[in-house]
Amino acid sequence: MKYDIAIDGPSGSGKTSIGRAVAAQLGLPFVDSGLLYRAMTAVYVEAFPSDMTCDTARLVALLEGDMRYDVATGTVSYRGGAISMGLHDPTVEQLVSPVSAVPEVRRAVNRELVRIAGEQDVVMAGRDIGTTVLPQAFLKVFITADRAVRARRRVAQLAADGVTASLEDVLANIELRDTIDSSRQDSPLRCTEEYLVVDNSVDGSWAVVDTILAEYRRRRSHAV
Repeated sequence: MKYDIAIDGPSGSGKTSIGRAVAAQLGLPFVDSGLLYRAMTAVYVEAFPSDMTCDTARLVALLEGDMRYDVATGTVSYRGGAISMGLHDPTVEQLVSPVSAVPEVRRAVNRELVRIAGEQDVVMAGRDIGTTVLPQAFLKVFITADRAVRARRRVAQLAADGVTASLEDVLANIELRDTIDSSRQDSPLRCTEEYLVVDNSVDGSWAVVDTILAEYRRRRSHAV
């Protein structure tokens, strides 16, 4: 029996930091699916720096290059080499949701995620992990948080990466990404009755991690 944990939620909800903490406590590898979408977006921007239209034909052509996620290092390579552009570059931030909404991109990313999970139990975070990538996950968690809190977190994260962004611009981007992620036809962001729903609006709280760990251990103790 596999014991994967799928963690879904909107941008800036804290699912990555929570997932990483949960994985560390359980001794499992953590997989951030968002890095693959950001990497694909960065590859697109590098190939077509003046194109901000997210041309589907160009994207599909780029998918012919092999993209791999290294679980040990938490990095993504494309055609065997490193991606030079920062994955939190403002241009990547602007285009990542439109790129992620392209069905061919989602299928390519999901194939890589399924490959990884097929090799070992994982804690995996994203938008459609529990609904599409790992529909049989042992535990599915949906992280929520107030939009203003999410925007402040994103500004702080960008600052840590050396990128300056205004709270107003980041909040607008989050609102746009929420709309795109929840309304796209292919694998939209959604929370079903199978999910453990946890609010992560309180900054720096370990209560969310503790809640997930407690539920995981409770289920493991009853697993056949």
